[in-house]
Amino acid sequence: MERLHGQLRESLHALVTSEDWQQALAVAARFHHYSFANTQLIWSQAVSRGFQPSRVAGYRTWQKVGRWVRRGERGLAILAPVTRKIDVIDGEEEERRVVGFRVVHVFDLSQTDGEPLPEVRASLVEGDLPAQWEKVTELVSEAGFSMQVADVERLGDANGITDWQKRQVVVRASLPGAQRFKTAVHELAHINLHEPNSQSRPNCRGIVEVEAESVAYMVCAALGVDTTDYSLPYVASWSGGDLDKVTATADRVIRCAHQVITRLETGRRIEQDRSPTITTRREEPTPIGLPNTAETPQVPTGRVGEAEAALGFAISYYQKQLGRDDGAQAFLAERGINNESVDRWQIGYAPTSWDSLVKTLRSQHIPDEILLEAGLVGRARTGRLYDRMRGRVVFPIHDAYGSPRGLAGRLVDGDGPKYLNGPETALYKKSLLLYGLHHARLAIAEHQHAVIVEGYTDVIVAHQAGITNTVATGGTALTADQVETIRPMTSNITLAFDGDQAGLQAAERVAELSTTTLGRFHLQLARLPAGTDPAGLISDGKTHILEAALRDPSPLLHHLINRTLTRYNLEEIEGPTRALYAVSPLIERLTDTSDRPAAVRYLASRLDRDETYIEEALRQYSGTPDRRREPDRSRGRTLS
Repeated sequence: MERLHGQLRESLHALVTSEDWQQALAVAARFHHYSFANTQLIWSQAVSRGFQPSRVAGYRTWQKVGRWVRRGERGLAILAPVTRKIDVIDGEEEERRVVGFRVVHVFDLSQTDGEPLPEVRASLVEGDLPAQWEKVTELVSEAGFSMQVADVERLGDANGITDWQKRQVVVRASLPGAQRFKTAVHELAHINLHEPNSQSRPNCRGIVEVEAESVAYMVCAALGVDTTDYSLPYVASWSGGDLDKVTATADRVIRCAHQVITRLETGRRIEQDRSPTITTRREEPTPIGLPNTAETPQVPTGRVGEAEAALGFAISYYQKQLGRDDGAQAFLAERGINNESVDRWQIGYAPTSWDSLVKTLRSQHIPDEILLEAGLVGRARTGRLYDRMRGRVVFPIHDAYGSPRGLAGRLVDGDGPKYLNGPETALYKKSLLLYGLHHARLAIAEHQHAVIVEGYTDVIVAHQAGITNTVATGGTALTADQVETIRPMTSNITLAFDGDQAGLQAAERVAELSTTTLGRFHLQLARLPAGTDPAGLISDGKTHILEAALRDPSPLLHHLINRTLTRYNLEEIEGPTRALYAVSPLIERLTDTSDRPAAVRYLASRLDRDETYIEEALRQYSGTPDRRREPDRSRGRTLS
């Protein structure tokens, strides 16, 4: 994506410096890009008079470009801002502020006569509809928009529009297939980047269009669809030939294009990764008559879509049961989860009955094999099915794009494991999923930062408190596959695990990931007060403590160094040397060329040694063929 964006800038530079484009841009600079409200005003008035507007400007602007408004033509009324300098203390003046609006009139090109306007027109992208068309329409649908492919009047001269009020994307049907695809990606970029109420949306419509078309150009290029003859003139026009605007949008454009391409490729990989069989495990005590074996018979997995639908039915059923159990509601209230979050995260309750879900889903004519395949039920030795979740608050688990994948349950009362995850299925692979990523992925990309916590309630309450870039491991150790799902959005990760020994150990286990994985991320640790967790801090009215910890995290490496150094008596003569030898593997695994100097400085300060001495010791360690572990004689065990 970075290479393609560089290619875009270079091509634009060659285009806008040409003589034809210099003339066209000089004229284009005199025309305003009107707000959405004024565009609607212009459009409605023009259509009522029997013409479609193309390019509009004021009376004097038309004169400056060599054209004159014909006698008797009525102008199109729009609202122009009235600005005024506001006096402040000591007579100083602030920047101009909008204090009101006034009516002014503009005229369309069709209402004028004179010299033709110099312009270089964009050529439509010729070619067939790419194979990824269905996937792009699916992404539009997942974002909450419907896709309409039709030649309708409201398109005007546009090839496509995003209607935010109707939540609809409209693409012109008469376009060549490749152009139609590019237009759909352009509108998808608007959806991802330009929500009207978003604080991150650029105020300038020109920049908005530059971003959307740049994303479309890069995505199409990555898929082998050449849109150069259309995208370059489009971006050049909306940027006014100012390549600084194109450079300034690079981060947002690259991030969005990367997300779209990753999503298009993900669908292909999911189909490839689906295994032909699954094995389900018994994970809690079973009633008399159920098997004691660790595994139940294998179930064929040819109907993943039906299993997903069964999960959807189960989630809906459990949601309806939540209001019928006081214990479940009390647990959620104690954890600070409000009713809005209950609905948003589709939290439910599984009754204590052995087969209430089985009966409900059978009434929906869902085959038993699908219930098994979805991981919703188990099969007893007698052959009958039983519900896996019983007497538990149920947390549905989704993939990064909101499709249901499995369930997790929290025991409300009685015996059994406090938290229970559903079995591994063709849909649900715990090591691949991060809880809450479907709600957090846009915030992660926007902030360029992800917060990872341990539990489901931690994520939900964090989102309630506005920390919406938070996800959870869901009670499992953080895996390489889980962190890799974040990499398309950011490489900055802060671990905010519980402030107890188990939480610290979970953070330390992250360092056991492969060097390749660790090298791709900037990992930090937010230290929470002892005995606390994110949800508890927020529900107790101590959100500020969590926010402070997230604002000032320490590198994970520093934490691991400190933990290692506590095992040695640094006052002994050999203590610092032995400690340094023990710490060396951490620095080698967790730092690259750019991070290493900072790690050396930190270690030098902790051991009160010169940085040159530390560097030499690390160099000697790296040169040790087998990198032997240093035995800790004081404890009679080995340290890595």
